[in-house]
Amino acid sequence: MHSRYAAVFGIENLELNTHFLPASSENPISNVEKELTPVLLESLELSSSLLADIHRAAVPVAINSVVKGEHMQLTGDQLELPSSQLNATEKRALWALISEHLDKL
Repeated sequence: MHSRYAAVFGIENLELNTHFLPASSENPISNVEKELTPVLLESLELSSSLLADIHRAAVPVAINSVVKGEHMQLTGDQLELPSSQLNATEKRALWALISEHLDKL
């Protein structure tokens, strides 16, 4: 259940732990090794207005770096984006990602 709905109904927002995630076709050990392997990510230069909007939208979360990544994700203080120029669909996905991350706080 989405955390916003959980708050409305006064229910604790629950998430499944990794034990209940669908089984992957790959070896689980190789997945752990991939997660532990350091990946060098290229820093992205965003327009000043987009960067300001991101910082305003993510307010208790401090985003200290924006890097180029395969998928759009927010990890700690690092935001990964597919490119420095986002289309309308990607911007909607970015705002949804930030909103989802803030709901977990």
